[in-house]
Amino acid sequence: MPGHRASAIPVPSSVAVVREAGFPVVPLPGPSAVGTALSAAGLPADRYLFLGFLPRKGKERARLLQQALSSEWTVVFYEAPSRLTELLGDVAKQQPERRVVVARELTKLHEEFRAGTATETLAYYEGTPPRGEVTVVLEGNGKPVEPLSSDDVAARAVRLLAEGLTRKAAVQQLMKETMISRNEAYRIVMETP
Repeated sequence: MPGHRASAIPVPSSVAVVREAGFPVVPLPGPSAVGTALSAAGLPADRYLFLGFLPRKGKERARLLQQALSSEWTVVFYEAPSRLTELLGDVAKQQPERRVVVARELTKLHEEFRAGTATETLAYYEGTPPRGEVTVVLEGNGKPVEPLSSDDVAARAVRLLAEGLTRKAAVQQLMKETMISRNEAYRIVMETP
């Protein structure tokens, strides 16, 4: 629109306003649980990151979870009901106030949307174990992630080695903190005096 300027103040979606007023929001069935969950979650859906099912454990799970927590956009996961509290617990440990919407049994008789902070939704599902299909929608952090410069990564490598980490441990830590490849982390650590 001519003359229209975007507001810098975040405006809650109409879905969020309706839900906060205590009214149910019911999505229409769609081709996937992602679109259906996003349509009724009340979180920004203009851009989102879909990560599917996270690995059960290990480095790849930690890496993807860290990517989700640092994402400026809304993030959508699928999760097994038996592992939902583990996922919510992982989010709550790092970002307890991060808003989460758990969408369960979408478009079915026992459809449920549970919205709150990571801590609140974790407490609810610890007391009420979920059943059925689960889609988790995680609010973006709202901040674009600025990639670290090569100098920043090299400076971090120097600090890690100064703290007494072995070169191997420093490589692992750099990979975890910066999401750079193993080869790149190894190169940087090996070039550090």
